[in-house]
This record gives sequence, structure tokens and C-alpha cells, in this order.
Amino acid sequence: MKSTNPKKKPRGKMKNEPEQDGSAVATDATLKPIGDLTIFEAGQFHEDLNALYKQEGPLELDLSEIDRMDSSCVQLIVAATRSGRLTLRGYSAQIRDRFEQIGFSQFLSNEQCVS
Repeated sequence: MKSTNPKKKPRGKMKNEPEQDGSAVATDATLKPIGDLTIFEAGQFHEDLNALYKQEGPLELDLSEIDRMDSSCVQLIVAATRSGRLTLRGYSAQIRDRFEQIGFSQFLSNEQCVS
């Protein structure tokens, strides 16, 4: 999974120019992964989250473009939200169900769910 950051200088693995595959988009303090978040993307997703955390202030993870997610990336998201700086938004009912299946639904807000 690659990241782009069109508004700011590169930080960590984020880049100024969009990648051909468009697998993630980061703008200011928002990371928007695209496609799948499974064990195969977990390493890059972890790097993207670390780069996001180099930003100051509140952070957002927009999950509106996620097709599939497994427990490896759910665990990364849960760990990232524990700081209180990261808000999740744009997630589908299917992703909410995935969080519930593995006992992490308390990290999601129903107001941010997109049906």
C-alpha cells in the first residue's frame, strides 16, 4: 500500500505525487487507504499510520474506500486509536461488523458509519 500527500511535504512514506495504483491517499491529517487492508497490506499500512502520527493535532482515518479488512489491520487501527488523537470515519456496516466479530466495536462510533 502506498501513500500520497498532495498538500504537504513528504513525511515518512507519504509522497507528494499520487502513485499509479492509488492505494492510499493522505491529505493533511487524514489517511484514506483504498482497496483491501489485509495481512498482505499490513506492513505498509503500519508505515502509513506511523507517518500520519508525525502530523500534529487530531488525526483521521477515512475507511470509506476499503473493500476488505482482516484482523491484522483492525489490530493496527485499535492500537492507533488508543492515543485518542485518531478518529475513524467513513467505515461501512461490513467493517463495523468485522470490529464487532473480534470484540473491538467500542473503538467505533456509530455516527461515523456509512451504510
